[in-house]
Amino acid sequence: MKTIGTLFRASGAVLVGTTVLLAGCDVTNPGPVSDEFLGDRASHAGLVNGAGRRLAEAVNGVSYTGALISREIFPGGQTGSLGHPVLVQGGWIEPGSYGGHFNDAVQSRFIAESAIKILTESEEAPDPNTLAQAYLWAGYAYRVIAENWCETVIPAADGSPGSLVSSTAPLAAAEQHFSNAISTATDNKWKLAGYAGRAQINLWMGDWSGASGDASQITDDSWSFDLNMSNLDNATRNQLWFANDNSPYRAFSMIYTYYGGNQGLSPNPPAFVGYTEATGDPRTPVATTSETWANAALEGFGQVPFLNSLHYTSGDDDIRLASGNEMRLIEAEAMLNTGQWSEAMTLINQVRANAGMNDLFTDYANGLPPASDVATAMSYLMRERGIELWGEARRWGDQRRWETGGLGGDQQLADFETTTVLFTTTIPERSRCLDVPDAERESNPNVPTVGG
Repeated sequence: MKTIGTLFRASGAVLVGTTVLLAGCDVTNPGPVSDEFLGDRASHAGLVNGAGRRLAEAVNGVSYTGALISREIFPGGQTGSLGHPVLVQGGWIEPGSYGGHFNDAVQSRFIAESAIKILTESEEAPDPNTLAQAYLWAGYAYRVIAENWCETVIPAADGSPGSLVSSTAPLAAAEQHFSNAISTATDNKWKLAGYAGRAQINLWMGDWSGASGDASQITDDSWSFDLNMSNLDNATRNQLWFANDNSPYRAFSMIYTYYGGNQGLSPNPPAFVGYTEATGDPRTPVATTSETWANAALEGFGQVPFLNSLHYTSGDDDIRLASGNEMRLIEAEAMLNTGQWSEAMTLINQVRANAGMNDLFTDYANGLPPASDVATAMSYLMRERGIELWGEARRWGDQRRWETGGLGGDQQLADFETTTVLFTTTIPERSRCLDVPDAERESNPNVPTVGG
């Protein structure tokens, strides 16, 4: 069962007053809407949808950039349209860069929290489900920021510029937003989205009881809460698909990744040939095409053999914010944190069975020993999250979180270092997260400039 986050295909609205494009209709943009009218009930849905739209843009951008750094994809050398700078392809984010990603994420949070204030103070009582959506967008925006940035900036209560804080510092605020969504919504689909979001937040805060309890509210493994992507708009066209669509872009390849492997395309493959090649898991599908090479050449490597990802197949393919299968993996990770490795493996196998995959108690191929303790079960958990959440802007944050998790296990990070010196001597160190951009640093007196 899929729950649609919000219908961007019917509207390009960011805030009330933005042009709406519908077939056969001529709609004139009325221009900016005065604040006094935003409290009108008729304005509420457009205001709230603006937060969702910005969040879709943020996740769309971060899902592609983060996929490079977390090694979900192998760079094809493209530095122009739909490409990335050479250092980013090698795994390093320059401090102060990627202001567009940051603006989308923090604007989503700002619009959502502004909508909450306007709706709760409105003389006209808001629709409870519209208000619940505002809480949801605020909560998920905080989650996306926490997982993908090192630090962030939260304005002070009086509206004055905020200071630099750890990106995980506002997680308590995110948890409260999700709690409010759960208590406010009258439609169960929004309540479930609230429980799922709060489970994700509790996982990050290390509240394993809370994470497991919230995850258990999602009993349908096929449930998902999605961000609508639209091929009609560059900002919300599924970017991972477009960059790898083969018409015209082949900006990255799945070769050498943990998922794609070698597929016979290179005479010098890594020792591990690739999970998808070995298992045929439908969640990380790849395929060769008539095109031999990616669009460009990779520094220190040359032309990159092109192996296409089929995970997304159109610009309209939605990107999940949460899913029932993820909830089972959250429950499994909670069990591992209380030593219940066998019970955790049962849940991991449940997720695999949903995809038609083998039971890991009897078939534990692909480089991992049979699970016999927390550490080896944790290796399976980390791998399964990487497979299940591929291309959803989640892997990078997981890798950072697990570095200090204390449960051991092997993250099975793809060994790009053996392919080219780009991944060994060219970059200072593989980046763990995005940085607060120069635009924010230079305009906010409370935030130091890079190197300042």
